[in-house]
Amino acid sequence: MNVSPEKMLSAIRSTAEIRAHELAVASDSLLSGVEHLTALNLNTGRALLDEAIAFTQAAASAREPRTLVELQVGSITPVLRHGHAWFTTAGTVAGQAQADALRLLEAGVSHWLQGVILTLELLHRSAPAGSALTVQALRSVVANATSAYDGATRAAAHATATARTHADQAASAALEALDRSTSATVSLIRSAA
Repeated sequence: MNVSPEKMLSAIRSTAEIRAHELAVASDSLLSGVEHLTALNLNTGRALLDEAIAFTQAAASAREPRTLVELQVGSITPVLRHGHAWFTTAGTVAGQAQADALRLLEAGVSHWLQGVILTLELLHRSAPAGSALTVQALRSVVANATSAYDGATRAAAHATATARTHADQAASAALEALDRSTSATVSLIRSAA
């Protein structure tokens, strides 16, 4: 049984339509990530500007050097918290973009493998007698490659999630320690006068 040109053309057209749809989805995902990062930058910038204005007003109204030192020491933690929140949110947005891209890649690989399997089936049907072993070997190669790809994808996702969890825990612990140390420093300054 030979493959007709119409079937081949139909398969190529179908693949092209799928790729065009995947490109549109990837573009939407990329634009969504850019929108989130832009909003994050604007909100963080606005919050830092508001805090800088409040700090400047409080510093201008300070009557004693001790009050000014307290303000300066007390302003460290909020700025670092904003930075930590920014990095956490930016990491989440980047992680989502990465997950979307990985899903698209996996879908593309899956469609490609389905095309390879379909082509092998068509070759098997139109191949001369005695070539079944060759087709079966090619199927086995495709199945093994798919299994290896799935395993590598799962291992990479697990490693990324674990590293991110550890980094978030370390940053949170550092911020808490800094907050305690800042509070202790402000208390010490107050008690020293």
